[in-house]
Amino acid sequence: MPSLSLLDFSFIAFETAKTPMHVTGLVILEPQEQHASTYAQDLYASFLQQTDIIPPFNWTLNWSLLGKPSWSTVRDVNLEDHLRITMLPSPGSEQQLQQVVGRLHSQVLDRSRPMWEVWVIGGLENNRVALVMKIHHSLADGVKVSQLFTRACSNSFDESFTMRPIWQTDLRKSSRQRQEETQLTDMVLKTVMATTKQLSLIPSMFRLGSKLALKAVNLADCDLKVPFTAPKTPFNLSPKRSRAVSLGHFSIAQLKHVSRITGASMNDILFTISDIALNRYLNDRAIPLRKPLVAMMPMNLRAKGDVETKGNKMSIGHVELGRPNLSALDRLESIQHATVDLKKEALNISPDAYVNYSLLINGVSLISGKLGLNNYIPPVSNLLISNVPGTQEELFFMGARVLEQYPVSLLMPGQTLNITFFSNAGSMYFSLVACNQSLPGFEVITEYMCDAFAEIEQEVMDMAASAVAERLEFQHDGSLAVELAVEAAQDSLTPDDDAFEVLYQKKQRKVEELEKQLARLTKMLSATVELDPEVPAKNQDDLGFEDNSAIQKNHIGSL
Repeated sequence: MPSLSLLDFSFIAFETAKTPMHVTGLVILEPQEQHASTYAQDLYASFLQQTDIIPPFNWTLNWSLLGKPSWSTVRDVNLEDHLRITMLPSPGSEQQLQQVVGRLHSQVLDRSRPMWEVWVIGGLENNRVALVMKIHHSLADGVKVSQLFTRACSNSFDESFTMRPIWQTDLRKSSRQRQEETQLTDMVLKTVMATTKQLSLIPSMFRLGSKLALKAVNLADCDLKVPFTAPKTPFNLSPKRSRAVSLGHFSIAQLKHVSRITGASMNDILFTISDIALNRYLNDRAIPLRKPLVAMMPMNLRAKGDVETKGNKMSIGHVELGRPNLSALDRLESIQHATVDLKKEALNISPDAYVNYSLLINGVSLISGKLGLNNYIPPVSNLLISNVPGTQEELFFMGARVLEQYPVSLLMPGQTLNITFFSNAGSMYFSLVACNQSLPGFEVITEYMCDAFAEIEQEVMDMAASAVAERLEFQHDGSLAVELAVEAAQDSLTPDDDAFEVLYQKKQRKVEELEKQLARLTKMLSATVELDPEVPAKNQDDLGFEDNSAIQKNHIGSL
């Protein structure tokens, strides 16, 4: 049987009752109306009949006499140990669902059997049904779990009945993945040995540790942010056992709209939304920040177009977010520069060297969190923010439409909050996982994130209207310029786009037509009556025209 890689084993080693190391997926299903009342029970019964179980869903941990773990195969897996059903008091609210998901996510998976569970939750409003899937991180990460569920779905309602459940989907790693993890292990060992030799010569580890870490992996001359300089916040406490979940979502179309106008990536926008909300949460609790928060960010270090290079190219970077008191757009610009510079610096130096550095720094952070040294060692980062890609197609699962999908991630040792985004079928779903004993009332951060996105959108629209109005220089009627600017911004157009020129010409023709009609009206009125600005116009009904102001109002409204 395969042994655990160093990466997989780390999730076993760092797991405690207070820091479960599994990932959870929450899916909301909408069954057909005629089957909705019993869909949860029918789905659970159907699951129990799918008794074929393939690796790694029939693997359990086996410890050798030397303490080295490996996977062993369980011949007979009792599905009732892994499949559960629970019903909310109908009609179950979203808040009740979040409470149940938080409670399930708090519970450590039993290591005496294969480490996965699937829960069916019925009783939701409008006869919806929820699926909660828990898989230990040593078996799969969040990206793999999302791909796993997608493979169990279909784009067709009829074909969805023929799809296999997740425990009949092969999750085993390819030979290439195992080779990459072996190379990763070698890099870690070399890094640790190089750093240990240098640390033995220096008595003050924590004072010079950052420079030594950089020097040990050949990054001493780079401009990477010096680690262990994040501010101490309530996000950096040792989490308790309880977990709570808060859910929300954004429109991907709106995110793309902001991205198109500002030039920032959707990931930068999501980080900015999170940063604004987190700062507001701390300010509301009289914990103002003096320096920016630092977020852990999974990132791909492959250069654009590089799909063939061997070796692990994924790493965890540390992004310094916006300084306190920045406006929404200034914060977005700051974070955009930080993320671009981070990846550029890592690629310019060496992806492998940066992976070494990241593993070393994050390893020290994890160990300090596990040992409860948060009060003695400054934090490397304040929280993990990640973005998991999904599919853009509508999905069906076992005769039900997939309405919503939420990632429910784990808390790192020494951190009390995690924010994970997941894109699916036109929506960007997100979940906040927190230790609610350390962060009371954290659920309001979700509301603050929605407010932050609205704030960014408004600033973007104001900026676009101002920029286009200035470009067009409508001296005689500024309202037309603003109207054109708003319409252009809604279509993500800039003055340099061909489509913008088409829109501009269309508006200009309407303005010219309006002026012609007003000129004709003035000429006809002049021939009929002597115009006096102090005297109301007469015989307008006989002329068959409305007054000038009404015509102007109607035409401007049609633009």
